[in-house]
Amino acid sequence: MKKTQKISRRAILKSGAAATTLSMLPLWAGRAEAACGTLRAGITGYNVINTLDPAQMTLIPEAYVVWGVFNCLLKFDEDMNIVPDLAESYESVSPTLLRFKLREGVKFHDGEPMTSADVKFTLERLKDDTTASPHQSKFAPISEIRTPDDLTVEIETSEPFAPMLSYLTNTRTGSQIVPMHLLKDGTPDDFGTNPVGTGPFKLAEYQPGASLTLTAHTEYFEEGLPKVNTVEIPLIAEESAGVTALLGGSVDVTSTAPFADIPDLEKDDRVQVLKAPGANTRFVSLNNAVAPFDDVHFRRACSLAFDRQAMVDVVLFGEGRVASGIIPNSITWAATQDQPMEIGLNAEEALKELEMSKYGPGTEAAVLTWGSGWWKRFAEVYVLQVNQVLGVNFNVEVSDSGTVYQRKQAGDFQASIWGWLGLIDPDEYAYEIYHTNGSRNYEKYSNPEVDALLEEARRTVDLDARGELYREAEALAIQDCPVLPCFESNVHNLLAPKVQGFVQRPYSGFGAQLAEVGDC
Repeated sequence: MKKTQKISRRAILKSGAAATTLSMLPLWAGRAEAACGTLRAGITGYNVINTLDPAQMTLIPEAYVVWGVFNCLLKFDEDMNIVPDLAESYESVSPTLLRFKLREGVKFHDGEPMTSADVKFTLERLKDDTTASPHQSKFAPISEIRTPDDLTVEIETSEPFAPMLSYLTNTRTGSQIVPMHLLKDGTPDDFGTNPVGTGPFKLAEYQPGASLTLTAHTEYFEEGLPKVNTVEIPLIAEESAGVTALLGGSVDVTSTAPFADIPDLEKDDRVQVLKAPGANTRFVSLNNAVAPFDDVHFRRACSLAFDRQAMVDVVLFGEGRVASGIIPNSITWAATQDQPMEIGLNAEEALKELEMSKYGPGTEAAVLTWGSGWWKRFAEVYVLQVNQVLGVNFNVEVSDSGTVYQRKQAGDFQASIWGWLGLIDPDEYAYEIYHTNGSRNYEKYSNPEVDALLEEARRTVDLDARGELYREAEALAIQDCPVLPCFESNVHNLLAPKVQGFVQRPYSGFGAQLAEVGDC
């Protein structure tokens, strides 16, 4: 049964553009009364969670859980407007100063009060080199954090930093507020598996590679939430197995669904299908530091040698769109709208680029991927086309997702299928992937002109001007082909017919959405 979510994009990521005071609803701190016993919410397509420490999380299944266990100062509502979360209100005092008034009475899962000191500690921990957070660059522009009282926080940056409000939302930012009283003397070894936050749920049990159990935070500050007492989260490695579990009554909600099954599931009364254009990017990642992808002409040849629309048709079964760059089209004000020449099938030009490279027909390379589902099919479709057009000898190397990620972090790969989901600011895509110091730049790409444009975009508050800088930076980067943008996929969730209250987000804020589920 199809249930398409209509989500407004009008307010996505206008975070640095306004200098107006945004005062929100009065603060209250009510005790949650769960209306439902146990919700079974399967994380599908993944079975690896390395940490639940927000400062260290990198994988989307980690974020799915973190979003339900922690809060940030801000969050996105269902129309993608930035609204208060732990903050009661906030204001942009100047282009370099933000002031937040915190909710009174917020408690961590262990009963300790959350104050401005915890906010200051969280952000300074992210900035600290010893934390080695993958999110560090997002908060490096912060020059000072002041706490005039327990419920006031002032964040000052050394220069205007447009993405800051977005980076203080409960998304894949790492800025979820952690308890200073537990971490001030160093992070305990078990904090990543036994986290303490302020979120609607607290972790009761974690079985690595198998499942997690969350229980309601009975002193949660949002009245009436969470609506369930317990959330059981099985980690289901294959999306198809998640469908089987839902149709068989073993789970009530899934985090994803196989693209190939969507048309049939939409006709099935045993399931609700939620779908929306997603804030994501899927691409072929090329290690620019190793052969044969250390040659720009070879990379261009590989980009011109395959049909992206064929991927949308064969890999996504039509559940997505061809990408024009790595910034998703849903971020309309910053995304490249017209497909560049380098992103499109042109066999003649591909062969010309191959002739200019130091490599030629017969060149071998391994393309990493994982699983047996669409990620594997993604690699196979890419390799088949490139081999046919260029006469190279690429092969698909299949592993598990955790191993692939570790190899990418270590630079131990030639090429891989890759992508990012749940990012909500163009800086998270363009800066983090294209900038020399970007935390997601596993390709070892470096272009000083691109770096300068991305740095200027971070300093530019005007939305239109900032968007143009991202487009200019991406136009230059696409000529270098450090990654090969392919497509953007729709976001899907499957719900049992009885489940009500789950509101889909384009960044797939799975864990936070579970608090709103009532009938289950």
